[in-house]
Amino acid sequence: MIYSDLGMFVTYLFIALCNSPWYDLPYITAALFVINMFFGGIFQPAAQAMIIDLTDSQSRKLVFTISYWVSNLSTAIGGIVGALLFQNYLFELFIGISLISFISLSITVYLITETYKPTFHSTSSTTNKRTSLTIMIQKYSTVLKDKLFMFYILGAVLVLSLEQSLTNYMGIRFEKEIHPQSISTFGLDFMVDGTKMLGFLRTENTILVVLLSSITIILFKKFKDRWTVVIGIIIFSCCFSLLAFINNIWMLFMIMFIGTIGELMYVPIKQAMIGDLAPADARSTYMALYSLTTYGAMVIASLLIIVGDWVQPLFMGGLLLILGLVGAYLFNIVTKQLELRKHNESKSNIPYVQNNDEKLEQTK
Repeated sequence: MIYSDLGMFVTYLFIALCNSPWYDLPYITAALFVINMFFGGIFQPAAQAMIIDLTDSQSRKLVFTISYWVSNLSTAIGGIVGALLFQNYLFELFIGISLISFISLSITVYLITETYKPTFHSTSSTTNKRTSLTIMIQKYSTVLKDKLFMFYILGAVLVLSLEQSLTNYMGIRFEKEIHPQSISTFGLDFMVDGTKMLGFLRTENTILVVLLSSITIILFKKFKDRWTVVIGIIIFSCCFSLLAFINNIWMLFMIMFIGTIGELMYVPIKQAMIGDLAPADARSTYMALYSLTTYGAMVIASLLIIVGDWVQPLFMGGLLLILGLVGAYLFNIVTKQLELRKHNESKSNIPYVQNNDEKLEQTK
C-alpha cells in the first residue's frame, strides 16, 4: 500500500508538471495516467484485504456500506470540483490532487499498521528454489479452482455489466432517441437532451447513494442477507433493463430511483461476502482477482454496444434482464452455500456434553 500510494503521488505530481504553464505534454500525461491506474490497481486489493482482516462477518457489512458511501460522496465532490477547475485551472487542479495523494501516503505510512501476520513453515531445499513467479501462478490457480468463488466472480461481472451499460449502450441510445425538449420542475424550465439525461441519471444515482445508504441499512437490517442481496439484484436488473428502451424523462428518473434502492440493498452485502469466501492466508490474491470484475463488466458492456446495433431496444432490455437474473441466481447459490458453511461451523464449535445415561455406562 505504501509503494502504491507513493507511485500515485509521484505520477500525479508529474501529470501536474506536464499540464503546467511551462509544459503541455498530452501524450506523456496519458502514459502517466496508465501508470497511475497500475498503482491504483495494486492498492485496492491490499486495502480491501486489510478491511476484511480488521472486521468480522457481523461488522463487515456496515464497514463496506460506509466505504461505499464515502466512495460515492468523494465521486460527487470530485466531479463538482473537477468540472469547475478543469477548463481554466488544470495545473492547480492536479497540484491539489497531488497534495491529497501526499496526505493519503502520510496516513498510510504513519497511521496504518500491518494486519496480516503470515505463519512461516519449514521448507525443503526444493521449495526454496521455486521462483516467486511460480508461487504466484500456483496461488492464482488455487483461487481459480475455488468453484464457489468463481460463481461469485461471474455473478459480480454479470450484475456490474448492467451498471456499465448505462454509460455505454444506454448512453448512445439516449443520444440518438431522446431529442432536445423542455421540462419544468419547481417552477424552473430547462432543456434536456440524451447526453444531459445520462448526466442527470448518474448524478441522481450518486446523490441517492449518499443520502439513502444509512436508511437502507436500517430498513433491511432484520432481513436475511441471502434474500436481501437476491431481491436487490432482481430490482436493480429489472430497472436497468427498463432503461434500455424507455424514453420518457420522468419515468427514467423514477426507474433510476427504484434501481438505486436495489443497488443499495445488494452492494454492501456483496462486498462483505468476499471476506467469508477468501481464506485469511490468500485474501490479497482473492481481492486481486475480484478487482478484475470491473474490467470483465466493461468488456461485456462494450460487446452489448455491438449487439445493440443488431437488435431493437426492447430485446436489449430483455437481454440485460437475463444477465441480471443469471447473476441473481449465482449469488443465491453462493449465499446459500455460505449459510450452510456457517451453520456447519457453528455446530462443530458446540461442545459435546454427555447425558446421564452415557455417564452411568462409563462408570460401569
